[in-house]
Amino acid sequence: MSGDLPVRVVALDHVGIAVGSADTPLAGLLGAAPALREMPSGVAVGRFGPDTALELVAPARPGSPVEGFLERRGPGLHHIGLRVDEPLGKLLPRLEAAGFRAVGAVEPASDGRPSLFLHPSSTGGVLIELVQGPRPA
Repeated sequence: MSGDLPVRVVALDHVGIAVGSADTPLAGLLGAAPALREMPSGVAVGRFGPDTALELVAPARPGSPVEGFLERRGPGLHHIGLRVDEPLGKLLPRLEAAGFRAVGAVEPASDGRPSLFLHPSSTGGVLIELVQGPRPA
């Protein structure tokens, strides 16, 4: 990609790690298993850290996207969350014009902010979640 970038990333927002459940050795290393919040997609999410968060993502029900991920790849890095300040709905056409492929539509993230996933085939092999605005207090 050359020229102007289609998005201005403000910060690393979080790193998503796929796990089978919140009761994982990683959670123990971080101090305690987080309370998982079930998302409409069938994914359960728990966060560690007030600033740049580590997010554990687990299947909340059979057939969830994380269940398929775990079957194909096992536990580990699931996605990188990048914070942007621009409304994602306005940003999406520029991203698509630059060759990025969205996975689904703009939807609420685990903390309620608008988010949009970009397919790994268009980002160099990493699932990217763009989240709009600062994390709520």
